[in-house]
Amino acid sequence: MLQKSKINLQIWLLALASSVLLSIPFLVPHCGLVSLFAFIPLFAAEQIAYNNGRKHFFHIAYISFLVWNLLATYWVWFATPPGAVAAFILNTLQMTILFSLFRWMRKFTNGFLPYIFFCIVWLAWEHSYQTWQITWPWLALGNSFATTTKLIQWYEYTGFLGGSLWVLLVNMLLYRIILLRVRQKPIRISVVALSAIVFIPIISSLCIYYNCREEENPVEFAVLQPNIDPYTDKFGGMTQMQQTDVLLGLASEASKDVKEQILVAPETFIFTESWSRRLQEEAPGNNRAYAAIENWVVGEEARGNEKSFIVGAVSYNGERYYNSAVFMEPEGDSVITVEPEYYHKSKLVVLAESNPFKNGPFKFMDKLVKNIAGGIGDFGTQPERTFFETAGGAAVGTAICYESVFGDFFREWANNGANVMAIITNDGWWRDTPGHKQHLNYARLRAIENRRSIARSANTGISAFINQRGDIVQRTAWWERGYLTGTLNLNSEKTIYTIHGDIIGRLSSFLTFLFLLMGVARRIAKKHSLM
Repeated sequence: MLQKSKINLQIWLLALASSVLLSIPFLVPHCGLVSLFAFIPLFAAEQIAYNNGRKHFFHIAYISFLVWNLLATYWVWFATPPGAVAAFILNTLQMTILFSLFRWMRKFTNGFLPYIFFCIVWLAWEHSYQTWQITWPWLALGNSFATTTKLIQWYEYTGFLGGSLWVLLVNMLLYRIILLRVRQKPIRISVVALSAIVFIPIISSLCIYYNCREEENPVEFAVLQPNIDPYTDKFGGMTQMQQTDVLLGLASEASKDVKEQILVAPETFIFTESWSRRLQEEAPGNNRAYAAIENWVVGEEARGNEKSFIVGAVSYNGERYYNSAVFMEPEGDSVITVEPEYYHKSKLVVLAESNPFKNGPFKFMDKLVKNIAGGIGDFGTQPERTFFETAGGAAVGTAICYESVFGDFFREWANNGANVMAIITNDGWWRDTPGHKQHLNYARLRAIENRRSIARSANTGISAFINQRGDIVQRTAWWERGYLTGTLNLNSEKTIYTIHGDIIGRLSSFLTFLFLLMGVARRIAKKHSLM
């Protein structure tokens, strides 16, 4: 009995050790390499359970992945407690199912094949998870290197899934070496393979990083951070016009002595004060905040200076509301006018901006979810990633908040012709937690994947300029009103990842199907052999 308790304690300690190791890269800067051995304790815990005939491991894996989710993304609770609970439970459940499939495969295959299957099925899940209506891909393993960007410059070929593949391969090979060592079997070939898989990507990345030279094609940007508290001021404490005065004051300061400039303001800055004053796309001038910004664009300060303005807004087109980016630029010589353009956010936050239970097989849950979650947004989307083209030649793709987390989605702007990117967001919902820092750093991955400079405007987060190598070249402080001005280089060249997307994910999805067929076939064969 004592021996059994000791084994149980050992299993639990190992499983929880993986939880901590997997969390460290998301919480501690420059610790991405920790993820390369983070799964080993969990593999060891499962091996001990397997050797001791324990059939039930689901609850151990579930707790291990749940602790990882809680440690790395606990901050979601501050924005939406119901959404946080759903994210923790469902994300953990999916991870645990993947690990359970690995255990299931062990029953019908020998050697290291089940570990290879685990690697493939995890990659397939991370790829497909990006396209689901209910999705939370924040903890994709490739995101572990968001603060270790010098080591993953090859994301321009593979995207973030290349990082996930790297993590899984190194963990598997390290664990294989440990098992071979314990069993006193030769490890030379495995050590050579491991060394190649660890060091070739690192050396290649450093070579790419230090030899990467941006073509000089500068455009002047200003990012504005009005720092309006989303809980107390944004939607009630301050009027829309008071907020607009703050924003235009920053714009005037940022535009002094600069002739040509693109100004970027945060997500949902223009919101609906009343039904009659909502921002109607066919008649935006009826909204006072829009009218004030338009007047600034064509006014004395901007006249003859080619100022362009991108600002977030809640807009209405006669049928649906949208979380939008609005682009304004002066047109004409004698009579200066503005013809606004719109991009509508298309990766919506579940419950806050979209209701996945409104239609389809889960429609019966609609009323229940509304009662639990309260107000649910019902925003529209658009099918393509469009960009704003300025008179100066910049083609600015504008990702809105959560959209910057989706690598395969984000690349569509560059693939469609954007030569520079803006990100507009409002990260103050999460308070001063790791959430807004993680969100900022994920933008660095998108810059590398597509080799696009990024101007990031956050209402109450961290605004920044990011170059094509993923370096943060300028940034504001957290929770401080201010602005940044500087130049970003345009780039129209497309990376391998920009053109082809998640090749690794698509291939893994196909291989997962083949592995599952093999597992089913072997199970049937094994059952028949016992009859």
